[in-house]
Amino acid sequence: MHSLTLKEEKGALTQTSFAGGRRCRQIKNRSQENRESKTVALYSASVKPVSRSSGRSATAAAAYRNAERIIDERTGDIHDYTRRSGVDHVESFAPVGMAPQSGSELWNKAEAAEVRKNARVAREVLVALPHELDQVQRRELAKSIAQGLADRYGTAGTLAVHQPDRAGDNRNHHVHILMTTRRLDTSGQLGEKTRELDDVKRGPQEVEWIRAMIEDRTNQSLERAGVEARVDRRSLIEQRAAALDAGDMDRAAELDRPATLHEGPRVTQIRRESARKGRAPLGALDRAAANDDTRELVISRAELGMVSAQIFNFEKARAERAAREQVAKTAADGMAAFKARFQQNQDINARIDAERERMANELHRVALERAALERQEQAKAALKRFEKDQLSHDKGPSKGRGGPEFGM
Repeated sequence: MHSLTLKEEKGALTQTSFAGGRRCRQIKNRSQENRESKTVALYSASVKPVSRSSGRSATAAAAYRNAERIIDERTGDIHDYTRRSGVDHVESFAPVGMAPQSGSELWNKAEAAEVRKNARVAREVLVALPHELDQVQRRELAKSIAQGLADRYGTAGTLAVHQPDRAGDNRNHHVHILMTTRRLDTSGQLGEKTRELDDVKRGPQEVEWIRAMIEDRTNQSLERAGVEARVDRRSLIEQRAAALDAGDMDRAAELDRPATLHEGPRVTQIRRESARKGRAPLGALDRAAANDDTRELVISRAELGMVSAQIFNFEKARAERAAREQVAKTAADGMAAFKARFQQNQDINARIDAERERMANELHRVALERAALERQEQAKAALKRFEKDQLSHDKGPSKGRGGPEFGM
């Protein structure tokens, strides 16, 4: 494993800033051009918070992903994963013009900056790296993506390029990009929070920008490497609709397939253990998958409740402060302002309730889909048992020794 912190190389990961609208339009235009090419390379990118509410910490997450030893100065816990294998490259990054910091220093600062027991202490971006690229090209792509994030949000972090697991898909090259939830100031300290990524309205837009940036930079790397393959961040349904609009029936037929489902950590562990022991996982996979899905639903509900509470508290405090200032100005105007703010609070509450209902419906839909999949698997098993019984019945009973003989 090669390890770099780039403390002596300020701006070593410098790339063009993506903050301007013109650059965003260039990303979209280039992405559209790439979709005209044959799309065969794997695209996978996700953005998830590291939150204390789910029992996690930035120091533990960084130590595990980077295969390092980090002492959490806040709790005294020692996170030692130096014996972990499969980590190809680790590097720290920071906004252009600022010095990257070591993982231990940075993530202890991130933990110290938060006092709430349910605080988000880091944000992880997990990106699949094309197996069509070589080792050096994958590292450069990972650094380019990390620098794009740092320059847009003013955050610092660490990246860890992981090799495919020996017992899994040998094309599964990927990078874990762990970045702070606060901006890095010129003194090297963590300042204001990156609230745009937590905002109900702007958050999804920022995630879409991140996915577009990853798609764009990945395709640039593939093009520079002379690889024909391109990635596409759109869903299979969106890609198929575009193929139908373009009259490409062959491509539409190729895309007419169910999307792959992400397996939880316990399912992956069971598969690997079963492969090592040379036996089938059988029903353990279904139980583990159900447990993983349940865990994800619980975490999603907790995150939803926390975000909703934060939104409500923030909006309520802002509305009340504005109302008090207006009331202090003049009594008459103050009363009118109070009524306006009260109505605004009612509207805010209505929007929050609507968002909660939407998320609850989404969770219910996921649960129904999971139940449907389980019923489908049960139906398949019942059909197999029926076919087996039918086959046994068709063969009929064997002749006995003392049975009558009617032949000549």
